[in-house]
Amino acid sequence: MPEHPTDEIDMTLLISQRRVANAARGELLQLITDGTVTPWEAIIAAAASGEKPLLRLRLEQIITAGPGIGAARARAVIAQVLHILEATESRTANGHVTLAYILDEQARGRRLLAVLDAFISHGLIQRAQDLTVWPGFPFAAAPLPGEDAR
Repeated sequence: MPEHPTDEIDMTLLISQRRVANAARGELLQLITDGTVTPWEAIIAAAASGEKPLLRLRLEQIITAGPGIGAARARAVIAQVLHILEATESRTANGHVTLAYILDEQARGRRLLAVLDAFISHGLIQRAQDLTVWPGFPFAAAPLPGEDAR
């Protein structure tokens, strides 16, 4: 039996995994900042990717990464989401509205719909084509190219 509980843990592996996770989150936020993807598209991408590190992103980070979107507007969006859900941030797992909270399968898409409603209400989604997702999103895999996506 090791003297210390950390003796069996490969710290270099943990550090490497943390760097990869931080890079994945940073890349997605940078795509929003660059205007390559919208905050809503970033949520769809994170849900579809299956990359767990992306689920740690806070909704506030995603919203404020968008060009011209400040913290006050992000807080208003989050307040509306929480109002719709009749929840508070203190009732979330870590005290923040994260993608993991929004995409939790136990919520059956209710939280995602609340985010969608708030995004539309606050002008973060303005065009119908920005909403394109597939049946069963985010809990079903995206259809293969050539299949009918609705």
